[in-house]
Amino acid sequence: MNILQNLVLPNLEVQAPEDLYVRLNDKAWCRLDQPALCFEPGGVATTDTYYGALSVTTWRRHCALGAVVLQLEGEGRFVASLGLHRHGQAPVWLAEREVELAAGAAAAQLPVPGWDTLPDGLLFLRLRALTPGRLTAGRWATPQPAVSPVRLGLVVTHFNRVAQVMGAVERIRRSLLRAPALRGRITLTVVDNSRNLPLASDAEVSVIPNRNLGGSGGFARGMLALADGAEHTHVLLMDDDASCEPESIARTLALLSHARTPRLAVAGALVSELHPWQLLEHGAGFDGFCIPMGIGADLRSVSTLLDCDRPPRRPDFGGWWFFAFALADVRHWPFPFFVRGDDVFFGLMNRFEITTLTGVACYGEDFHLKHGPMTAYLDARYHLMHALLRERGAVRALLRVIKLRFVKPLAGYHYASAQALTLALRHVAAGPQFFRDHMDLAQVRTQIAALRPAEKLEPIDRAGLDLRTPRRSQHESPLRRAARTLTLQGMLLPPALLRSRKRVLVHDKDFFGRARDVWRFRRVLYRHGQSDTGYLVELDRARVAAEVRDLLRTLLPVLRRLPELRRDYAQALQQMGTAAFWREVYGLPQGSGGAPAGVPAALDGAAAPAGMAVARPAATASPSA
Repeated sequence: MNILQNLVLPNLEVQAPEDLYVRLNDKAWCRLDQPALCFEPGGVATTDTYYGALSVTTWRRHCALGAVVLQLEGEGRFVASLGLHRHGQAPVWLAEREVELAAGAAAAQLPVPGWDTLPDGLLFLRLRALTPGRLTAGRWATPQPAVSPVRLGLVVTHFNRVAQVMGAVERIRRSLLRAPALRGRITLTVVDNSRNLPLASDAEVSVIPNRNLGGSGGFARGMLALADGAEHTHVLLMDDDASCEPESIARTLALLSHARTPRLAVAGALVSELHPWQLLEHGAGFDGFCIPMGIGADLRSVSTLLDCDRPPRRPDFGGWWFFAFALADVRHWPFPFFVRGDDVFFGLMNRFEITTLTGVACYGEDFHLKHGPMTAYLDARYHLMHALLRERGAVRALLRVIKLRFVKPLAGYHYASAQALTLALRHVAAGPQFFRDHMDLAQVRTQIAALRPAEKLEPIDRAGLDLRTPRRSQHESPLRRAARTLTLQGMLLPPALLRSRKRVLVHDKDFFGRARDVWRFRRVLYRHGQSDTGYLVELDRARVAAEVRDLLRTLLPVLRRLPELRRDYAQALQQMGTAAFWREVYGLPQGSGGAPAGVPAALDGAAAPAGMAVARPAATASPSA
């Protein structure tokens, strides 16, 4: 039998809610230290959960499996029932039988009846105990051999997160690299951008000390190492804490091994580490801005799982916290963005057939909590570059970026973030050579660090502050909205109509302030409730005028040079999005090793996203690997 996915049980390593794994009545409970499910007679466990359900939709769409079997191990007598949830329909039961489990005995087998006729939905198990018992393992498997002999190389880029990386490496060693069923099929490469990991390469883990060129450079370096080794078919790019269930990696390997879909790539979901049942992203589209799918959804709900199983659109890219693809499908290597936007452009340019999979996710910090002047600069840079590359509507796209990344911060008194947009525009206007000359962003980081206010979360000193909460009503009258517009968000209001400086609005930390709440307040405290940290900002009319003047001085020359900039960046995507470019950056020999056939040096211009200008490569492209 070939395992498709294992039944994951609640445990002590990943702090996620129990009902992401299994739903229990009052006569069943979890042993987190083993892990195992324990039952009294009448105890019931169901697996119609994020980690417990099997996606018929995904496995049937991308694989041609003839049969699927559920295997169970443990002790005791149970009634096992197989059910199916489908979108917009009542659940149905497919099969039921009594099983007796014994320690050391062969696993009980429950074939899924009519697998090849099931259209879509989520398969799950309901287990009812007839005697005291335990469930120690379970798995969905198939007798069908894998279509492709996939060898998956995990690439983790590290920068100054030693404790997280060391924990992740140990977890991956124990759960994956030393698992008999996976041995030799998964490897781990850690690219150490900060060169301070107390870890040396060994037979299981490869460590590459590296110059800090951000995620773009780190992941490119790891991909080169795998290509040169000529032993890997696929790559999985992951964050440096690899904060996920190891089973997410095993499921990705299984899907890629059985897949018949050309150019298939797997994008892992991102779940909030503060609220580890809440989705931040389950794949994303891109229309000039990122469109995260499923944001805010509760993964404890079956209806959410069904929505995720049938997304509204195909993802355009996968976040590099968890993104797996075939080396042979890489037409365009990472552009040197440092961080932010590299994963977006990589997905757009390579045109993968991207899928998500139930139970494949990482846990991470909410994006808005990390947002500040530096991330505002990085976000603005790649959005501006994408706008410049539009063959039609480039001016409209640029103004859209400015509205979101400049006007909105100004309205909430985030003057450093607004200034970061202007700085990003100035650097993009300098042309692609700026990216080449400032790949480590050392000078830029110094510039950003000097911007004020710093917009950095710190312990709050409430002394002397008369704190006020936002308006209760989320509805704003047309008259009030018109007043805000006519006074330029209060810029033209006489001081007598502004609130006293002692009265401070308390606003949840977010990307921006809500303009309707901020209006007429002189000062705003942006607060993160869980950590009780925040920062204070203040209305500064002179600063607003100065920032607007600086933006206009920077923008007008860009508008005059649009055709030239578009041409330069289209060529740069070809020249700087190649393995040859990264080999030159790192001083590696060109064409070293024996990369898998089909890993090209540059993007075929015909594969460029619709509406984006991309220069076709010359007839004699540089070798890639």
